[in-house]
Amino acid sequence: MSRMRIATRRDLLKGGLGVIGVGSSLPNFLLNTGLAGQAAEPGQRIMVVLQLNGGHDGMSDVPPYGEPKYAEYRTATRIPENEVIKLNPQYGLHPNLKGCKELLDQGRFAVVVGTGYPNFDYSHFEAMDIWETANETERRKCGAGWLGKYLDLTVQGNPDPKLAIGVGFHKTPVLLWAKDHPGLAFNSPDAFRFSGLGDEPGQAAYRRINETAGKSGQVDLQFVTRTAISANAASEQLRQVTSAYQTPIEYPNTGLAASMRTIAGLIAGGLSTRIYYTAIGGFDTHGNQKPQHDSLMAQIDGAVSAFWKDLDRQGSSNRVLMITFSEFGRTVKENGSQGTDHGSAQPMFLMGPGVKPGCHGKYPSLTDLRPDGQFKMEIDFRSVYAAILEKWLMTASEPILGAKHDPLDCIA
Repeated sequence: MSRMRIATRRDLLKGGLGVIGVGSSLPNFLLNTGLAGQAAEPGQRIMVVLQLNGGHDGMSDVPPYGEPKYAEYRTATRIPENEVIKLNPQYGLHPNLKGCKELLDQGRFAVVVGTGYPNFDYSHFEAMDIWETANETERRKCGAGWLGKYLDLTVQGNPDPKLAIGVGFHKTPVLLWAKDHPGLAFNSPDAFRFSGLGDEPGQAAYRRINETAGKSGQVDLQFVTRTAISANAASEQLRQVTSAYQTPIEYPNTGLAASMRTIAGLIAGGLSTRIYYTAIGGFDTHGNQKPQHDSLMAQIDGAVSAFWKDLDRQGSSNRVLMITFSEFGRTVKENGSQGTDHGSAQPMFLMGPGVKPGCHGKYPSLTDLRPDGQFKMEIDFRSVYAAILEKWLMTASEPILGAKHDPLDCIA
C-alpha cells in the first residue's frame, strides 16, 4: 500500500506548511475544498516584508555624507558626496536607489535611521530570530513570529492557509510562525504542490486517516488533516493565480524581482493573504564590499520600483505597506579587506501611501560610539512594529510585542 507522511501539529505550528508543501502525498481529488477559495475582504490591508539577509551596511544604504568622520572611517566603501541622493544636510540614499527617491517624491517612502535593540546579538541566526519574533530574550521559545501573532489574535477560528505567504523560502520563516495559522512558503508557485495519491489504495488510506481524525481524542490529527487538505487546495489556487497573471510592467531579470512579481500577481488575484514575506541575500560583505553592495542596491531598487508601478496599475497600492529590515547592520569602520563586519544599528525603509514620508529618527553618532566601537541604538525597532500594528493593521501592539513600545510617528 502507498504510504504518506503526516506531519504533527507541532511540525505545522513551528515550521508552517512549508514542512509538507513539496513532495508530500495527499490525494488530488481533494483539490476542490472550499477552504482554499476565501478571498480578500473589501479594502483589506496588506503587509509586505522584505528581509535583507546577511546584515546590511546602513552607512552605504543611507550614507552620512555630511559627517566629517564618514570619510575617516570609510575609504573603499564610502559613497562620494556628489553621488549621494541627498535627503538632508546630514545623510542621503545610495545612488542606485533612484526609484526609492521617486517614491519619496510621491510621498510614499520613509527612512527610519538608527533602529536596533538594547543588547545586540551578532549571530546571524540569533539576531534574525530577535527581529522576526520581536522578542529579545525568548526568541524561538515564544513559538511565533510577530506577524504570526498578529494573525492569531485578529483572525481567530479561520483555517485559511493563505493568510501568510513566504515567497522565495524553502520553509516557512519564523516571522510567519503562529499558534493557529501556519503559513505557506515556496520558492516558486510551481514548486509548491502536493504530488497526490492517484491510486485507490492511497485514497482509501487517506479516508481511514480522515475517519480517525474525527474520533474523540484525535484533535491533533484532525488539525493536521484539515490543515493539509487546505494547503493542498491552496497550492493549486496559487499556481492558477500566478500562471494567469499578466502585466505590462517590466520587472528586472533578478530573483528578487521574480518574487515581487509573484506577490503582485497574488495581490491582483484577490487572495485573502494579509502578510507577504520575501528576502534578498548577499549582505554579509566582509570583503570587497562595494561592488556587491552596489549591485544589491540596484536589484532592490529595480524590483521595488516595478512592484509599486504594478500595484498602481492594479489599483491596489493604497492597501499595501512594505518594510525592510536585516538581522543587524555593519561596523562603523571598514576592516582590512575593504569590507565591514557584523554591526549594530541599521536603517529601515517603509514604503506605501500609508507612511509619513521622509526621514525619521536621529542618525547614530559617528563620534559617540559604544565601547566596542559600534553605533548606539537610537530607536527600538519594536517602536516601528508598534506603529505598523496600531496605525496600519489597526490592532493593539502590546499583546503581540509582549511589552509596551511607543509607536514611532512614521505611519499616517
